[in-house]
Amino acid sequence: MSFGPTFYFAGRILGFRSQGLPKGSTRPRRAWGRRYIRGAILGVAMSIVPLVVVLIVADGMIQGITARYIEVGTYHLQAQPQTVVDQQILKNAAIALRHEPVIHAFPEFQGYGVAVVGSKTAGVAVRAVDPAFLQDPGTKSYLKINAGEMRLDSTNQILLGMALAKDLHAKVGDTLSIITSRPSYSGATASFNPKISIFRVRGIVSAGYRELDARWAFVSINAGSKIFWAGSARALIGIKVEKPFGDLEKYRSLARSSLSTEWAVVTWPEAERNLYKSFSTTRALLLLVMALAVAVAAINVGSALVMLVLERRRDIAILKSAGASPGMIGRIFVVSGIFIGGIGALVGIGFGSWIAWKINEIIAMVEHLVNGTARFWASVSGSATSFPSIKLLDPAYYLEKIPVIFPFGELATVAGASLILCFFASLIPAVRASRLTPLEIFRKL
Repeated sequence: MSFGPTFYFAGRILGFRSQGLPKGSTRPRRAWGRRYIRGAILGVAMSIVPLVVVLIVADGMIQGITARYIEVGTYHLQAQPQTVVDQQILKNAAIALRHEPVIHAFPEFQGYGVAVVGSKTAGVAVRAVDPAFLQDPGTKSYLKINAGEMRLDSTNQILLGMALAKDLHAKVGDTLSIITSRPSYSGATASFNPKISIFRVRGIVSAGYRELDARWAFVSINAGSKIFWAGSARALIGIKVEKPFGDLEKYRSLARSSLSTEWAVVTWPEAERNLYKSFSTTRALLLLVMALAVAVAAINVGSALVMLVLERRRDIAILKSAGASPGMIGRIFVVSGIFIGGIGALVGIGFGSWIAWKINEIIAMVEHLVNGTARFWASVSGSATSFPSIKLLDPAYYLEKIPVIFPFGELATVAGASLILCFFASLIPAVRASRLTPLEIFRKL
């Protein structure tokens, strides 16, 4: 039997086609079952809304934090020498990498020391970078200047992370000392002596993430070769490419072809494996919890269809008396279940996407509401205690703004999964309806 009659009678069963006024009633029979259908659709939609919001917001936050890390810290790829290299070798290798489709390659030394300003001290991760790195568009998108200038024109200038500068009570123009160590040999005996390098603070910068701002200090690569000895600093070439979230293997192959075999090239997912794995695991767990809610909603669809079977027994009896096969009756309720899942998925994905699109405005509104309520309560109660303002997205600790990225493929998967769950949930009521006999139904009416 064709599916045309199936869809037609599914519409009657769901109550979308009028069936006249029952005796003694002022409400059409089609309105009786709608409460079950509306409840099932609403259940599916409301279970999908948090799933979609978590999916979009989590993807945006992960990519936002990851982009911040790879633009100002890890780079898109890194070329790492397998032997100790000096500044000139590092610069020559970087020059060899600067061709399309590689956008830029920056030589860098990384080492550790102690920063001293007056009586304040703090451990510091010193990054001796090519000054061109600070002018790169990707770097400037995420590394913002808080005070002074983001420039390193001489070897005695230094840029401090905002949180580090706060801990040291350092300001632009202050003199700062970096204490590192250098080996000293006396015959076959080696010892390490402190080396003090004097810098003037040229600027205070922020990567928008406290973990980075609390430990970073930038000096020029020429200054780095003076304060570190070859064995105490990590040498690398930071590579930035056109599509950092695309296929990085072709860029890796190109970089390897431009360097000798003494260089290893790693991508940012490899360099930040622990961070990226942590984000992915957290995202997967959140989605699993939300998916369980969708599964519960699908069970509710099955319950709604069972109630619909009980309410539509008269229609089922008439259809079977007119020659409808058990298979057709079953298909009617399966189509009804898929219809409920489809409408619920569309409503849930649409509403969830809208919430995710407005998530930054919603967070700002919640902050304003909470802070306004706290101030109102303080004024009414006459409390002298000053309530600190709540900031959910504090740039000193986390993202300043959540990037909103719509993963259309994953949203389509959510819609497909909800349809499949509703399909399976509709099988039990469909089988139950197909096994009813007209004689049994008319006897109970």
